[in-house]
Parts: sequence; structure tokens; C-alpha cells
Amino acid sequence: MSTIQEFAELHFDARAPIGPDGDIVDAVAAGVNFLGEELGASFGEIERRVADRTAELAMATQELGRRALHDELTGLLNRAAFWEHLAHRLALADRRQTGFAVLFLDIDEFKAVNDSEGHAAGDRLLVEVASRLAATLRAGDTVARVGGDEFVVLLDEVATREAAVFVAERLGEALRAPYEIGGDPRMVTTSIGVAVGPGGFGTADDVVAAADSAMYDAKRRGGGRYVLYSEDLHGRHDRRPPSESLDGGTISDVAGQGARSQT
Repeated sequence: MSTIQEFAELHFDARAPIGPDGDIVDAVAAGVNFLGEELGASFGEIERRVADRTAELAMATQELGRRALHDELTGLLNRAAFWEHLAHRLALADRRQTGFAVLFLDIDEFKAVNDSEGHAAGDRLLVEVASRLAATLRAGDTVARVGGDEFVVLLDEVATREAAVFVAERLGEALRAPYEIGGDPRMVTTSIGVAVGPGGFGTADDVVAAADSAMYDAKRRGGGRYVLYSEDLHGRHDRRPPSESLDGGTISDVAGQGARSQT
């Protein structure tokens, strides 16, 4: 490429001074000059195209990286990204004076929305839930969608269990406000499990399992409420049985019933 560039920069200015061959030499010089100009233009075009393709490749790589860590429907972080954030927070547990909390949220009767209004309406509901979660949380907190109608929240700085419960109540209230689904306002509630750390949790899986167990307990109690994880009641690694339904519960006030469901 450098040889072509050097040749393209060649330019002959002098005409042959004498003899009948002067015209021939001049024609050759003109031809060389013309070829050099063409090569120069072509080289510039090649450089431009390479720069364009490089920029496009960088943008595509960036987009692939974003998609690898984000949920396509809601734009929230996905499971892999959340687990990475939570694992990092666990690694810092000994250096932080305050704790953290993980909230596991599951939309009550989500299947009923899909069945009655269609999957497009269900998708709109999920997007709106994601938007409300992101708008309600603090800047340093993390929210992700980890399943069909399941969301998880990492509260990065939590001074007390009561502080985590307060956020659960606030999220429950924000998500309980009516949604425009199928043209009519519809109330949708959420079951929330709360696990406060570090609390002896060894891995990100342990923390999420605890919050998930508490969430399933909230759903079993009727939904529309939060439950605070207790190892005595829920067990260390008590995961939701795969055969159990994700849909259920009744519409109720999270803030009103949450205090009665603390464990």
C-alpha cells in the first residue's frame, strides 16, 4: 500500500526541451501524472472506506456487548449482568460498613394478562414495570429482568433491614398504580421477596435463592405483598419447586399487608 501511495505522489513538471521525441516524453509524463492522480484518488477512497468500515465494526461490537448484558425487551440488565454486579458487591462485603439487599419481584397473575389481552399487552406491561422500577430506585442500585415476569433489584447500600423493607413497600406502591392494558386501566400487584446481606451468604446464587424463597412465600400468602427472608422459615437454599405455578395471588396493598408478612 505504501508503494502505491509513493507512486501516486510522483509528478513530472518538465517538458522535453529538444528533439522530436519531446512530445513523446511529454505524453509519457502526462500519462504518469494522470495515473498518479487516479491512484491518489483511489487511495483516498480506500482510506475513507476502511475508516467507515472500522467505525461500523466498532459500533457493531459495542452493540453486541450491550445486548449480551441487557434484556432486549425492557432494556434492563439481564441475568448475567446482574449476577456479575451482585458477585462484585459480595466481594466488597468485608470492606463496606453497610449491608445490601436483594429484592426478587414476580408479577401476580401475569399469565391472566397474557391470556386475556394477548402477549403484546403482556410485553407492554413488562416494559412499564421495568420503567417504574428504574424510576423509583436510587442511582446506585441495580435492577434486572431475569425471567418472563421476574425482576431482581440490588440495593447497594442498606443500613438496616427496615431500610430494605421500606424500599420494598415503595416499589410495591409504584407497581400497584393502574396500567393501561387493552385500553382499560388495570390493577396489577407484585409479590416481593427481600434478602438482606451479607448475612453469611457465600455466593450470588445463595442471595438470589433466599430472596426467591421469600418471594414465593409472599405469593403463597396471596400475593401483592413482600416477605422478608428468614433462614429459619425458608431454609438456606430453598428454591421454588419447578412444578409450582408462577402465576397466582390476589390484588392487594403491598404497604398495607407487608408489615403483617414480615418474618
